[in-house]
Amino acid sequence: MQIQLKQLCLQYDCEGRKSDVLQDIDLQIGRGEFIGIMGRTGCGKTSLVQLMAGLLTPTSGQVLIDGEDINSRHYDKTILRGKLGYVFQYPEYQLFETTVYRDVAFALKYSKLSKKEVEARVRQALEDMGFDFAAIREESPLALSGGEKRRVAIAGVLAAQPEILILDEPIAGLDPQARDAFLKLLKKLHAQGTTILMISHNADALADCAHRLIVINDGKKALDGTVEEVFSHEEVLSQMHLDVSFASRMSKKLALPHSVTYEAFVQNLKAKLGGDAQ
Repeated sequence: MQIQLKQLCLQYDCEGRKSDVLQDIDLQIGRGEFIGIMGRTGCGKTSLVQLMAGLLTPTSGQVLIDGEDINSRHYDKTILRGKLGYVFQYPEYQLFETTVYRDVAFALKYSKLSKKEVEARVRQALEDMGFDFAAIREESPLALSGGEKRRVAIAGVLAAQPEILILDEPIAGLDPQARDAFLKLLKKLHAQGTTILMISHNADALADCAHRLIVINDGKKALDGTVEEVFSHEEVLSQMHLDVSFASRMSKKLALPHSVTYEAFVQNLKAKLGGDAQ
């Protein structure tokens, strides 16, 4: 087991009043899973992944990575930093170096990699994010467009080649072409063994990439299952002000076998039309 959450709770103290952000969260996340996390704004999903990343300390409960409690006083947080990469909701705000190259290479500063190995990592990460390495490397990251800044910031996380990748709304603000390319990259990383947890309001993107969905509602785990299982609860999700994928909606309207991806929907539609034609 790679990540385990046990009775995880988080409270904030606001003017003497305790406010529950997360309550009694139990989760087990296996090595190599691709998990989507859904929930309306303010439900606690960002706090959940920040607890996993060691950026917040729980009020009670445990976060175990490979069986070790990351909040134990004896736990070496540098181990966690070496295993886990975190892409914030607005990663472009993390940019601070004078050039794109220096910004992407910053995560490798203490990696003990050779200069040649660092350059290879930076080149690969920038090319994976759709950049021409030679053209972009000496540019100021602060002079780039909003979408380009986001892609550079994500490249900075990918350059470290983390075993666990946590992304908070990574495709927000990307144009359709950049979004499709990034989702294709996530599938590639997952196929190579990276564990991925992605928060997104984009149900179609989650249906296309994730194999498991966790829905957070009012600080509690509301649903947890395969994408097909979770999206079959359309009315429950609607009550939480959440949507299902286009394919899932249309499958129901056209009385087709339930499918969550566009490709599966088209195949089912063709089969139905072919059967009707006979």
